[in-house]
Amino acid sequence: MSTLTSQDWAYLLDPGLRAIFELQRNALAEVSRIPMLFNIASSNKAIEYDLSVGGMSDFDEYTGTIEYDSIDQGYRTAYEHVEYAKGFAVERKLFDDDLYNIIHSRARRLAVAAMRTREKHAASVFVNAFSASHPGGDGVSLCNDSHPASPANPSVTQSNAGTTALSYDAVVATRVLMRAYKDDRGELISVSPDLLLVPPQLESTANEIVNTFRGPNSQQPGTGNYGASIVQDSGIRYVVWDYLSDANNWFLIDSQLARLYLNWFDRVPLELAIDPTGDFNLVAKWRAYMRYSYGWSDWRWVYGHEVT
Repeated sequence: MSTLTSQDWAYLLDPGLRAIFELQRNALAEVSRIPMLFNIASSNKAIEYDLSVGGMSDFDEYTGTIEYDSIDQGYRTAYEHVEYAKGFAVERKLFDDDLYNIIHSRARRLAVAAMRTREKHAASVFVNAFSASHPGGDGVSLCNDSHPASPANPSVTQSNAGTTALSYDAVVATRVLMRAYKDDRGELISVSPDLLLVPPQLESTANEIVNTFRGPNSQQPGTGNYGASIVQDSGIRYVVWDYLSDANNWFLIDSQLARLYLNWFDRVPLELAIDPTGDFNLVAKWRAYMRYSYGWSDWRWVYGHEVT
């Protein structure tokens, strides 16, 4: 191998390492749960703010004049972006000895670590859904039995938290509770639950609930009864998320409303670059960097069960 000077060998490696990094990142992005649940947006600010707004009253009969309704201000949620970074080093001797598998594995592992970090942060919305230490704009946890209606009407509360173990009957009952969600004026808001979110330990139960046919030629799971499946007819599907750390907790979600109120802001998308502080004679360094924020602005898209 001819003698290389200064940064030559590092810059020869750079395109290949970027390609390996991006290939691994894209493969993991395809199985990420974030796009399925979150509204993903870019940001050009240090902090993003989302303001929930109230509902409007019913239409009046038109008799020549129009009543112009006012909309009450809801809760303000701040999304402050946080920086995340990690890097890896490549020794000159690995390049000289043609040990590209070792070099490439470091780029792959960095991409895995970055995507795992994002996935854990997104899942933490549900991991901490019942925790008073992680309140939303209305001052209580995501899944709580005392959500105030609005800043102007805090004494009227609603619940989106239960303690029932996952079962067909529990999903049916929770679906009914969600369809009764109301806005700040006490009006129904047309919630349509369509997604059952579970940890790996509940995958088999969720599959049985969602996919077992309950028509005249099939028994309901665990019973000798026959009947139609409201869960199946309503189009509910299930999703397993490995980063849900509690083996018993589960969530029923309106995925359309989730993508209105469950937010992910990418201030700086994940990027890979050569770190200029490296000693390019013997060691070159690459660093990955990303900056983002995430959270929820309204709770009326989910019902969670904290099962003991």
